[in-house]
Amino acid sequence: MEKVDISKVLLPEMTILDKETFADKDEVFAFMSEKFAENGIVTDAKKFEEALHAREEEGPTYIGNLLAIPHGICDAVVKPGVGFCRVKTPFVYRSHGEEGEVKYIFTMAVVGEEGKMEHLRILAALAGILAHDEFLEALGKVQSYEEIIEEINKIEQEV
Repeated sequence: MEKVDISKVLLPEMTILDKETFADKDEVFAFMSEKFAENGIVTDAKKFEEALHAREEEGPTYIGNLLAIPHGICDAVVKPGVGFCRVKTPFVYRSHGEEGEVKYIFTMAVVGEEGKMEHLRILAALAGILAHDEFLEALGKVQSYEEIIEEINKIEQEV
């Protein structure tokens, strides 16, 4: 399986740093869906939001370490990509029977049925980077999209 370069799928226009916190996961999904629509990544925010909720039925997207990786696979996605949102203060994220505090949210938008393999490749690449403590530490400090990409590149060079 060909490795995905996260720095190519993490979208600069979808990088939101130090947002006021969310009340819950539903608020995250609504906010990120709107952002994806505003930036032309999805054609229908509601449809994408529904896809995020549908994916939640399959298993948790809360992964511990203040992280969540919600993802939506649907035909409303015109350009696959990953959005990143860092909130100022952690909030409780409930996902498929699991819950924990979340501060960092990586939201994946994947094109319809043909995107299923792509989604697994992106998820694997993202999980690989998120396994590095120094990257998690950097997520709390970065001030721009460019700094996030720099941190990803540092990790990639080590591997």
